[in-house]
Amino acid sequence: MYRNFTTLPLMCKLFEGIPSAKINELFTHLAVRELALKKGEVLFRSGSKITEFAVIISGRLAISSYEADGHRKIVEFLEPMDTVAISLAVADIQSVAISVEARQDSEVILFNADKVLNPAGKPSEEHVRLLRNITKELARKTVLLGRKMRIISSRTTSERLMKYLIEESVRRGSKEFEIPYDRQALADYLCVDRSALSAEISRLIDKGVIESRKNHFKLL
Repeated sequence: MYRNFTTLPLMCKLFEGIPSAKINELFTHLAVRELALKKGEVLFRSGSKITEFAVIISGRLAISSYEADGHRKIVEFLEPMDTVAISLAVADIQSVAISVEARQDSEVILFNADKVLNPAGKPSEEHVRLLRNITKELARKTVLLGRKMRIISSRTTSERLMKYLIEESVRRGSKEFEIPYDRQALADYLCVDRSALSAEISRLIDKGVIESRKNHFKLL
């Protein structure tokens, strides 16, 4: 586990602008805690109240929801330096409809939302900067949600897939890239049937629109 967090301002936007020499002091003041998760271990469980948000230090987590028939659908994969459940913790929602679990052995740091949002006494400059960064992070999450809504508003599997791939290409600045989803997870993200998605990928490959191998794609 991390014992010295001085490199985090260079790696994670949530701590951008906070002097490296002050980060450990800030974390001590906020009683930030470290947690190791084994693959399959749940960080946040559906039906619970989330009072903390997390930053992933290493590993990979998945946010999932459950359909009425009990089928689990993966909403999003999260990578190192991503924030986890920040909007839910800040919103003080009594019961959440999502779960977060480790897809591989992972390490996270956890922040108590109340300690962050309601500092005792005058907050330090570093604390104020963290609050500003949280506002930016919430705005970024809203933009990402809007992106997904634009994608899944398309009627066909083909339209949803191509919108997603084009946006990924633009975001990464390259026509060749890897996505963080396997076929089932991509189908869940796009809200389409896995077999229909696989058939559409094969069709687009045959038409010379894309190249694909596992989670590697290239727009032609």
